[in-house]
Amino acid sequence: MKISALFSVIILFLIMSCSLKFTSKSSEKEETQKQKFKEVDGMIFIPGGTFKMGSNKKKDEYPIHSVTISAFYLDKHEVTVEEYRRFCEATRRKMPQQPKWNEDNHPVVNVTWTEARDYAKWVKKRLPTEAEWEYAARGKSRSFYYTYGTSTHHGKNYGNIADESFHQLKALYPIVDKYYDGYVYTAPVESYPPNIFGLYDMEGNVLEWCADWYNANYYKTSPKTNPKGPQKGRYKVIRGASWNRGFRYLRATYRTYYPKTADYDFLGFRCARDSSYYSN
Repeated sequence: MKISALFSVIILFLIMSCSLKFTSKSSEKEETQKQKFKEVDGMIFIPGGTFKMGSNKKKDEYPIHSVTISAFYLDKHEVTVEEYRRFCEATRRKMPQQPKWNEDNHPVVNVTWTEARDYAKWVKKRLPTEAEWEYAARGKSRSFYYTYGTSTHHGKNYGNIADESFHQLKALYPIVDKYYDGYVYTAPVESYPPNIFGLYDMEGNVLEWCADWYNANYYKTSPKTNPKGPQKGRYKVIRGASWNRGFRYLRATYRTYYPKTADYDFLGFRCARDSSYYSN
């Protein structure tokens, strides 16, 4: 009996020891994650680095090439209806009509590239470059899929995209099967988990304008450091996914484009700022 009791105590001690180590490591990891990327004025500091931009999934995403990005700040979420309305009121311009389902804490839509740029200037920011956007969306990951913590696969409540509820609008439209994000249209910003940088909705909610002109062959001649896109073009780069897109759009490298005068109910933006802004 004594041996049996002693054995039980030893086993219990080992279990508790392992549990404490696991909890300690998890807490340490969470704390490190919180401290890693600072937030200022609703923007997340994105540390500079080098990554492999592009993929072999689509012609305009090729060739995969090495790009170095300087540190910068990026809005932690897309510009909201309320934020954009304040801009319109202050500058006495007409507020773009918003769909009835797009509330104040949802991302603003029906905004052209020029309107997005003007807002960015008003708040002393700018639109992110295409390279900055992809770097931030990938979270410095080697994978070209979006990274939300350790999860790079679909199936969890990770973003607002074309899910089962979207079939209420378009029955034959391609969606992510057996996935429900809780909204048919846009969702309030910060409704889903952020990526490892602390950025929300890099995949989903609305597509986002970038600063660059679009060129399908730009990657072949792109500068290795802080590329800013071609000097001219017909279309502006669009990045991300949205509430009405699924499948092939759901990777951080996916490139699309629209004329700068385009405005849609699935298209919005977020702003960037040079890191030097806060050191002056």
